[in-house]
Amino acid sequence: MIATAAKGFARRVGEYEAGRPEYPEALLDDLPLAEARAVLDLGAGTGKFTRALAGRLAPSKRGRAVPLYAVEPVREMAERLAGLGLPVELRAGSAEAIPLPDGAVDLVCCAQSFHWFDYEPAAAEIHRVLAPGGHLALIWNIRDERVPWVAALTRLFDHYAGGTRRYASGAWRRVLQDARFQLVRTSHHDFCYPMGRTGLYDRVFSTSFIAALPAAEQAAVRAQVDQLMAEHPEILASGRVEFPYVCELHLLRRIG
Repeated sequence: MIATAAKGFARRVGEYEAGRPEYPEALLDDLPLAEARAVLDLGAGTGKFTRALAGRLAPSKRGRAVPLYAVEPVREMAERLAGLGLPVELRAGSAEAIPLPDGAVDLVCCAQSFHWFDYEPAAAEIHRVLAPGGHLALIWNIRDERVPWVAALTRLFDHYAGGTRRYASGAWRRVLQDARFQLVRTSHHDFCYPMGRTGLYDRVFSTSFIAALPAAEQAAVRAQVDQLMAEHPEILASGRVEFPYVCELHLLRRIG
């Protein structure tokens, strides 16, 4: 992860936890969890997806304990994850240097993280730690830009993004042509994530390149969010923000 992004995420851990969505249950149904002997959440952040995995891998549901590992390079986010008390083994490291032995896991999950990785070393490391026939799950909660106010919010993000690594750039798609992995399936799930009245501000300021802006520029961003809220009263029509997303999964199998 580039230094500016890490700095931004480190500044806004609280906003990230409050403003980023959870994951729909239907996504977990699409993952090969039943056959997994060990699972890695790579780039785990504050543990939003780790929580979902821990719930599905609980011994009461599986009949046995399945080792769950989490790797997160931003210290402040890892500390928030560690404080959740989840049955997860949190290890210091990164996608480019995964602190696990060869073939240690059957499933690597990258939720909102894969686009941040340095592709070549990360792909090699993921291939290394996956057991033969293991799976790589690339997961993103994507803003549903079919909704006008969400499209307007994306235009705000685009103005400040610069060359930041993002899902929208499509650079991550090179893995779909990588001979070390084979695409098994792609799935999409529409859902809305409910947040309090200030949730939209949390979502905006949890974005790495906005969180890293100087204070004056952040004030300008806040004014733009104020204007967006004023121009789109439907955002708070129910008394809270119902943020529409599409959860996208690309499930790949390790080859070789």
